[in-house]
Amino acid sequence: MEQQDKFYKGLFFGAVLGAVAGTIMGLLFAPHKGTETQQIITGTIKNALDKASDYYESSEQDVVYSNEAKKRSQEIIDTARDEAKKILNEANSIIREIKGYPKPQES
Repeated sequence: MEQQDKFYKGLFFGAVLGAVAGTIMGLLFAPHKGTETQQIITGTIKNALDKASDYYESSEQDVVYSNEAKKRSQEIIDTARDEAKKILNEANSIIREIKGYPKPQES
């Protein structure tokens, strides 16, 4: 148990030491001043947020157009199905007349 505690203490102190060393190295070798870096980060975040909001708004419009297209296509399919049934009934009536059968009563 004591060995495991030493492991976790070493891991913690190593992580802290690594973070401190990384921060110091970052400050020493930074390519820009702090204010310039903040402006770059702020501009990048604003740009990303603008792109995300544009994408979100366009996807909302796509859903509206998609629903409208789906509704319209279903209307076209239903109309075509009704017309096909009418044509099929007329063809069957003509065939019956040719064969000499009486017309069926429409309901």
